[in-house]
Amino acid sequence: MRTFIAVEIPEELRNRLFALAGELAAGLAEQNAASVLRWTEQRNYHLTLRFLGDTTAAQRQQIGAMLEKATSDCPLFSLTLDGLGAFPNWRRMRVLWAGLTGEMQRLEGLQKEVEAGVQACGFAVERQGFHPHLTLARVSRDAQNGLIAQTGTFLAGQTALAQSLGQWEVSELVLMRSELRPGGAVYSVLDRFGLAG
Repeated sequence: MRTFIAVEIPEELRNRLFALAGELAAGLAEQNAASVLRWTEQRNYHLTLRFLGDTTAAQRQQIGAMLEKATSDCPLFSLTLDGLGAFPNWRRMRVLWAGLTGEMQRLEGLQKEVEAGVQACGFAVERQGFHPHLTLARVSRDAQNGLIAQTGTFLAGQTALAQSLGQWEVSELVLMRSELRPGGAVYSVLDRFGLAG
């Protein structure tokens, strides 16, 4: 079973992200670049703290115990959806994302504790580091480099659309299951771990 550890996004903010994605997609259609991006489904917006991949039942038990401990002394904290960006950059974009501001030190501290706990459960070190974001879209596999660069230039000029989309209080972490299906990944919650409050 493929799993990951995440923070869920409230429905109201998922709606705002979806509306933003719709505006951006409409703008790209006017640029004849609609086919460059594959948009994330609204129900799949989330903040990944750690992707685990294939996870055995025994590992899921260990992860659950670790998350109980990590969340038990972590106070609630707030985050704000704010800004747009691209990995690795706008010209060679592979992923379009919405950014975060707010109590980032709390978020990063919690993520470091989760990362250490995951490694103690036998998972390899995460080499890419933690870059908090919500994936809005991925570049289509057959998109041409020139069109990707053109799309990136257009999207880089749209960042004002994504300023201060809304704030929420993070009150729990979730262990999620990821099932790969022909229509895309389907996520479901396996367990919830409330923060200390």
